Amino acid sequence: MAGTCGARTRSGAPCKRAPMDGKRRCKLHGGASTGPKKGSRNAAKPGSLYSAYLTPEESKIAAALTLGSVDEEIRLTRIRLMRALKLEQERADTAELDSEVERDGAENVTAHHERHLKVRDYAGLIDRLTARIAMLEKTRAELMKDAAPADSPVTKIEIEVVSARKNGPVSDDGAAG
Repeated sequence: MAGTCGARTRSGAPCKRAPMDGKRRCKLHGGASTGPKKGSRNAAKPGSLYSAYLTPEESKIAAALTLGSVDEEIRLTRIRLMRALKLEQERADTAELDSEVERDGAENVTAHHERHLKVRDYAGLIDRLTARIAMLEKTRAELMKDAAPADSPVTKIEIEVVSARKNGPVSDDGAAG
């Protein structure tokens, strides 16, 4: 298959590498992948991706969502975006605890405690979430374009009498004339 990979690089530019034989992507962008292994414990399962990290309020919102629908995915991503914006406002450039390790000392070596701090990239996270919302909105617009238009509700019915009775016109008292 001639051409280029078609994936996007981290800078957003299209990848210029050639795809692997019989594949649509280059080796770096998944062309060498054989797919997930059967019975993988790491396989995506419905509701498992973010549910462990939702607040009780977000869990209630998520329980009411019907995932799989583009509109619901947009809502869930917007919840995550609001959370990231709030955390960016609260923590900004503050270093957060990334990991903590307690090391036992061997003979003649004292034990020590290691703390690793990290400044979170909230701007990058917000950019990724915003891009995901834009992609989902585009997908939604494409799906709506392909969907048949819904019938508008009936608001008024008009009846027109086209012909009269055989017996002639009806008088005001209801008798045929």
